[in-house]
Amino acid sequence: MSHDPRVNIAWLRFEDYDPSVVISEEVDFGLRELGPADRHLVGLEYWQASKRLPSDLLAMLPAPPVGVTS
Repeated sequence: MSHDPRVNIAWLRFEDYDPSVVISEEVDFGLRELGPADRHLVGLEYWQASKRLPSDLLAMLPAPPVGVTS
């Protein structure tokens, strides 16, 4: 997981997450990201993270890797 407070987005990405092939579906909290082969869950993106996730959790999360946000 990572959190960027500048844009208020938190990401949860599983081991088999591949941004070059992921299928993103917009849901009420942000995005659900699915693997292309069998559409299994590989990631979640929480928009307005500070309203949707506990502040204690967000405070523990590292910044996203360089290049994840623009």
